[in-house]
Amino acid sequence: MNNVILILDQHAIDSSVPADDRDNYYVRRAARVVLKDEADRIALMYAGQRNYYKLPGGGIDEGEEISAAIARELLEETGCTANIVRDLGRVIEWRDFDKMHQISYAYEAIKLSQESSPDFTQSEINEGFEVRWAANIDEAIRLVEDKVGHDDVEVRFMAQRDTAILRATK
Repeated sequence: MNNVILILDQHAIDSSVPADDRDNYYVRRAARVVLKDEADRIALMYAGQRNYYKLPGGGIDEGEEISAAIARELLEETGCTANIVRDLGRVIEWRDFDKMHQISYAYEAIKLSQESSPDFTQSEINEGFEVRWAANIDEAIRLVEDKVGHDDVEVRFMAQRDTAILRATK
């Protein structure tokens, strides 16, 4: 996975944000998935509290393989099992507001089955998460990209990251 899809640097976007000693930032590895079903619909996570869409996925646990994290996150967030069909690349983020350096590994996958209902974390429940299926890749891009200018910097970062990943799928 050498292909860099996007580098998001908060300090480069807004130079008024102090960039502390980035060598001491927390490093978070995450997996993101463009999950398609048999009709080429795209699974998106909708967060009702802040009214945004994002791709399914999340943090990779210590010692966990990326493929295992993808399987776990998809089952937790969508209730689906899937087959990874393509490595899309990675998105590198410098989130000064969180003092975090995040690397998201992005993949395209095809839904195999619906195993269960989502098993959201308390944080996801509080955020009002639900799975919504966009009719196609273009609708998914439109829904996610709509929040690139959001007032909440975290939502803005997610929207930019996931829009770039969806465009890489196309």
